[in-house]
Amino acid sequence: MAHLKQNNYKELYRKDCTGSPSIDSMMREVLHRLGDIDAEYEIRLDQVERSCVDQELKSHIRKKIRAAHYERREPYVELLTTLRQRQHRLSFTQ
Repeated sequence: MAHLKQNNYKELYRKDCTGSPSIDSMMREVLHRLGDIDAEYEIRLDQVERSCVDQELKSHIRKKIRAAHYERREPYVELLTTLRQRQHRLSFTQ
């Protein structure tokens, strides 16, 4: 969970709850962070592929990287879903 603190996920969510930035800007910020997370994931996988480690160990490392990637990005995916739902609800009330 250290990655959540590092990426200010909770701060992002707090901002959303108070309504300070618009939902659209929040969504853009979340999408940007997801892009950063995905880019880091691709870099790590590429580093593993370039390493001189045997294939069995590479497979194990790739699985670990995939699991960490999923764990790191999932809260942002959930937040994005919540924001999209709010945006959808707001479009019907305006």
